Parts: sequence; structure tokens; C-alpha cells
Amino acid sequence: MKRISVTIPDETAEALKRAIELDPSNPSKSKIVSEALARYLAWRYPATLRRKPIKGPSVLAALKSTKPRAPSPTLRRHRLRLSRWTEVEG
Repeated sequence: MKRISVTIPDETAEALKRAIELDPSNPSKSKIVSEALARYLAWRYPATLRRKPIKGPSVLAALKSTKPRAPSPTLRRHRLRLSRWTEVEG
């Protein structure tokens, strides 16, 4: 981590102070400013930020790796006799 010094307008500093008081997670000023800067850089200059590796499997990866198990629900290797799907209007 690097440390920087930033000068901001008084109005922005007061808004930051109020936001911290209102937020139940009680984030630090440093966390809020660094997240805001990261979002700005990602939006304005996306090539400047290196992508962090995803920790653990993602939901999308899990969905891609799963395959349909059977064409219909089964119970003890016998097909269940279910009524056909019907269309229901809202």
C-alpha cells in the first residue's frame, strides 16, 4: 500500500464526514477515498488498473461447469409422473 496526501474542498470533507456517520459499517476515510479513486480510474482509464484475480469460484463458472442431470426430475432412478407445464398469466 502507498500513502498519499490529498487536499479536498471543505464541503467535500464535510460530506465525507457525514457519510461515515450515516454508514452502519463505519468505513474509514481512506477506504472510501481509495474505492472512489479506483472506480474513477476504472471508468476513465480502464487500462491503468490491473485486474485482481478472482478469489474462489464465481457463480458464472459454477453455472458453466454444471450440466443438466436429467430431462425431468427423477427419484430413485424412476421418472416422476408430473403433470405437464401450463402457462399461467400474471
